[in-house]
Amino acid sequence: MGMFMQEHDVYVGTMLDELNLRFAPSHSAKEQHGGIDEMVQLQKEFGLFKEGRSFETSARSLHLGGAANHEVKNRFFSYLKHLRREASNVKGLNGDQAIVRAIVRNLESKKPLPVYFGHHDMRGDGDAKGVIVKDKGRPLYYMSKDYLWISFPGQPVPDGKKAKSSKKKK
Repeated sequence: MGMFMQEHDVYVGTMLDELNLRFAPSHSAKEQHGGIDEMVQLQKEFGLFKEGRSFETSARSLHLGGAANHEVKNRFFSYLKHLRREASNVKGLNGDQAIVRAIVRNLESKKPLPVYFGHHDMRGDGDAKGVIVKDKGRPLYYMSKDYLWISFPGQPVPDGKKAKSSKKKK
């Protein structure tokens, strides 16, 4: 994500937190309705996620990233849009298609799992170069909860490029 977020890369965690809260485990209390239960209802009513529609478009419709400044939000959405150019660990699907298919299948399943969005260093080998989708996993060691686990690829911006991009703006 570093190449897209550049000097705003400190917001990557915040952007992922927003995604993770929207798809969080349910709390089972009516007054705390939200997370995955709300996403299932929104999917049934509006079909926010649909194969053939980009993940970036669906994320925009949920007003994710809206709390950040416009430059951060727009860079994050540019990153999400770029995922169609990334490979995935799902045979025959690019990164964007793999994410959308996994979310659609999950939200329409009998027992939808919360979704955890993470990131990994894409400078590794094999699957690490693209989007990684795990249908079931436990990404959070401190929670005994299964998730649909989606990991975005990223790499840091070389220090020289960060300095150059901020000098151009001044």
